[in-house]
Amino acid sequence: MLAAACAVGVGCCFAAPIGGVLFSIEVTSTFFAVRNYWRGFFAATFSAFIFRVLAVWNKDEETITALFKTRFRLDFPFDLQELPAFAVIGIASGFGGALFVYLNRLIVQFMRKQKTINKFLMKKRLLYPALVTLLISTITFPPGFGQFMAGRLTQKESLVTLLDNRTWAKQGIAEEFDYIGHSQAWQHPQVNVFVTLLIFIVMKFLMSALATTIPVPCGAFMPVFVIGAAFGRLVGESMAAWFPDGIHTESTTYSIVPGGYAVVGAAALSGAVTHTVSTAVIVFELTGQISHILPIMIAVILANAVAQSLQPSIYDSIIRIKKLPYLPELGWGHHEFNDPPIRTPVLK
Repeated sequence: MLAAACAVGVGCCFAAPIGGVLFSIEVTSTFFAVRNYWRGFFAATFSAFIFRVLAVWNKDEETITALFKTRFRLDFPFDLQELPAFAVIGIASGFGGALFVYLNRLIVQFMRKQKTINKFLMKKRLLYPALVTLLISTITFPPGFGQFMAGRLTQKESLVTLLDNRTWAKQGIAEEFDYIGHSQAWQHPQVNVFVTLLIFIVMKFLMSALATTIPVPCGAFMPVFVIGAAFGRLVGESMAAWFPDGIHTESTTYSIVPGGYAVVGAAALSGAVTHTVSTAVIVFELTGQISHILPIMIAVILANAVAQSLQPSIYDSIIRIKKLPYLPELGWGHHEFNDPPIRTPVLK
């Protein structure tokens, strides 16, 4: 039931039933019963279908399509010379995911050690969420500091702009930025887009780590997904500035697509925080394209390898903090037993 519920949640949020089922298997089950597979798949498929049909009925969409549809070129999505950059995104996302889990646990442990504050907040349960909400709202207020981090955009609008396949900058000069629609929120007369993206990543990272500690079911996957997309976009815009004429391949020149880097970053960081590989499948269903399947898989695997060697997943970390019972994973080269092994006598 828990695995099916998790599959339904991810399937509805991202309109990705296949990725939702695989994600639920990875995060909820140490040992998965195969008989539950069809139940989760059935529930996730119908939930995603109803979710997208409601969008058509409300006339938000003309038909059932990908939730964040991208338009990356299919004939030459990326050059092999860009693979090292995608690998760097994966490794950096692994360290970033481990840091996010560590910071989240550090905040919770700090709050619990302050016994006076902890007792007061236990009596006033709504006070801590209200204070965190007030702090984050103040920081992201658009006329204030929020103007340096696209504060007037919602989380969905931010993700749509980050996955845009058009390049925002050329050679890092502010006057040459090409802003269309919601992308204008990333423009500021005093700083360039690289500073705006960097401030967005740092502040969103810290605020998300703090917000996930409040006793409200808000979820950590989507904020981390957006942070990863912003980091990938920053790397993509940097590549576009370093190679303004694009990558030269024989007689053809192909420009850098920063939106592809954003997709890779989103899958890598969310996979690092949750210790899952199914985020790659979620991204494919979310964008409706598999043109970047190779760099996404490389980045997700590298991010998982780094993150799993440093910290547990965000879900395992919360379980350990709350001291809930769970089945520990069996490590390589050693086994844990609650009771001493029973030796069977051998008759000679």
